[in-house]
Amino acid sequence: MARITTLLAIILLACPIPAAAQAVVADRVSEEATEGNSQPKMGRDASGAIHLIYVKPSGGFDQVFIASSSGGAAWRSTQLTRRAVHSRYPSLAVEPDGVLHAAWTTYEPIGHVYYARFSGGRWSPAVKVSPGNAYAGVPAIAVAPNREVHLIWYGIRDQAPQVLTRHGSIYEILYSRLAAGRWTAPEIISPGVPDSINPAAAVDGAGTVHSAWYQFDIRAYQVQYARRRARWELPHQITTGTADAFAVALALGPGGRVYVVWERRAQSGIQISFAEGPDRWSAPAVISGTESAANPTIAVDGRGRVFAAWESAGRLHLRRRTDRWLNIERVTEEGRNQYAILAAHGDAVDLIWTQALGENFRLRFVALGGDSRDRRRTNGGVGLLILVLIAALLLWQLRRRQRVAPR
Repeated sequence: MARITTLLAIILLACPIPAAAQAVVADRVSEEATEGNSQPKMGRDASGAIHLIYVKPSGGFDQVFIASSSGGAAWRSTQLTRRAVHSRYPSLAVEPDGVLHAAWTTYEPIGHVYYARFSGGRWSPAVKVSPGNAYAGVPAIAVAPNREVHLIWYGIRDQAPQVLTRHGSIYEILYSRLAAGRWTAPEIISPGVPDSINPAAAVDGAGTVHSAWYQFDIRAYQVQYARRRARWELPHQITTGTADAFAVALALGPGGRVYVVWERRAQSGIQISFAEGPDRWSAPAVISGTESAANPTIAVDGRGRVFAAWESAGRLHLRRRTDRWLNIERVTEEGRNQYAILAAHGDAVDLIWTQALGENFRLRFVALGGDSRDRRRTNGGVGLLILVLIAALLLWQLRRRQRVAPR
């Protein structure tokens, strides 16, 4: 029995049970610190360092902050915006060498889109990208392998719409890129009926830009998708019918796959829907449970596994897809949790969100994935540990019976 105990101790030390790295990134943040599910807000560089962007009050105004960590346990934050006006809805793109690109909405008092770059240990001065004085906001930023920066936002165009929209608004999706040190003139990429809202953005390894948003079609809001290779192609409408689609998020996977999630708002309730493309889109499928759900986010790791998260009744829910969708998992139990954002880098998958505990709002982080080789070794060790425990239990029971058996 002593030999078995020694063996168990050795196995426990050699085969640790996996545990997610969880941390509080910042306290006393804004109630909407990570709001904007369409916006990339987090990434890893080639060293594995994690960088994220969020909103926190400072000096009586909401300001944009950057937080960085070498491994997800200890974080350091830097204040990016300092003007005496509100700055909200930030987005972040991370290059392999640690260069950061940030965009956000500053209210003057109308929203305008600004951009800054972190390189050489300091941030560049903020530059206003959206033209004129018309509203522009909720930008989504992405950087290509050739280091071109792509920025997509929604805003008011110059001309009034030819068709009345439900809210009488004239919002369009606009795009600009930073090439050779200059921002190009914004172009509209959402032709058709106006009232196009909150674009998502991503760039693949070939430099193709992908975007998705929700757009009114006289009857309801529908999910639209478009991509830019040499130029922007006409959008493809992913949804149909009279149920509204809101809060669109997008992620790219291996092999050029594009994955989109959104809120499907029907009379029966709000659910999270999913579709994948891009050349031939799958039929939309509901992936959330029966409870009302909101603010979905999505990421795809280097092996093509899909991670989707959303909020429901103050709790975060996570669902993974390998060769099929797995069961829904509860991520959080305490407080009120909202505005989740997922990001993937190789096999690493990270999640941030805003958590309310009483009157305090804080930014939370959890690492959901790691290196696949480490995970295989860990899973194999756990399986072996279970087998040894079963064998030890059976041997203990056998010896106990031998001791109590009549002679």
